[in-house]
Amino acid sequence: EGGTSGDADRCLSVLSHGAPVEAICLMKSDDSKVPVWLLSAGGTSIKVWNPVTGQCLATVSTQHRKTITSLLPVIRSDYQDDGAQSKTVSWRILSSSLDGLLQFHSWDAATGTMEHLYSTKVGDSITSLNMDQSGDRIAIGTVSGEVLVKMRGPSVNAKKRTRDPMAGTYSFFQRGMNIEAGEGDYTVTSEGKKRKLRSFDQALKQFRYSDALDDALATRRPRDVVAVLEELGKRRGLTAALANRDEELLEPILSFTIRYINRPHFTGLLIGIAHKLIDIYGDVTGQSETIDELFAKLKMQVGNECQAQKSLLRLVGQIDAVMTSSEMQS
Repeated sequence: EGGTSGDADRCLSVLSHGAPVEAICLMKSDDSKVPVWLLSAGGTSIKVWNPVTGQCLATVSTQHRKTITSLLPVIRSDYQDDGAQSKTVSWRILSSSLDGLLQFHSWDAATGTMEHLYSTKVGDSITSLNMDQSGDRIAIGTVSGEVLVKMRGPSVNAKKRTRDPMAGTYSFFQRGMNIEAGEGDYTVTSEGKKRKLRSFDQALKQFRYSDALDDALATRRPRDVVAVLEELGKRRGLTAALANRDEELLEPILSFTIRYINRPHFTGLLIGIAHKLIDIYGDVTGQSETIDELFAKLKMQVGNECQAQKSLLRLVGQIDAVMTSSEMQS
């Protein structure tokens, strides 16, 4: 009041987020130097500002993979189970994004910092958020035009049993399972027999990938070898397990590949193993007659299998032609 219209329209400060700003929110401050916290969301990051000085005090890199669309401050009330039912109040910052994730962050009003707590997945891209005054229901708007309403579940303390279980029920017989033994109680301990890990399992546990493959090949059990190769593939350790092998260590894996590459259950995996072996040791051919012979056998085995598959495909085509002609004549 009392100011001119020019003062009312004057820009006080310009804050550059670095990306198109999709949402902002104001948070109460417990810092005497900052009257209020300003949060801006743009891209996949959230920035905390002092709107008076225009200083960016924190940049939070969220776990969103797409653009953040909404920010929502929420009050969380926690009741302590201490008989007096004491209540603690804290703030949470909810952020939504086009990736369909709803992220929950803790908020410290004294320092203006926030940390990621947990997230929940929504089936569609989120465009807006809102919550009722009690904080029990949250409304989520999506790009498909639907509004999803999620309700906060009941407190764990509210579900606790307030009376003794009835005799004869399952809860009656399980009522002492979580009670610790006292000093004068007689306790019975049962030591279960631990399962002994096989040598290649122990090597995998210790990240000795090459030794794990050698131990699996020594068992001469194809399923164990394939299981180790699949596990190495999941751990991205196939190259480490196959590389740096001399003639003696390379011969077993090559022989295994030659023998079982035409087995339907193992073909898909062993084709990839053969490609890796050729990529790793293709430049050193001619240094060992044994290894050269094994690579030649592998080539012949793959060629024979390809020829057999072509013959089978021709046979299937001939059978289909005969069946079609017989159906047309009938």
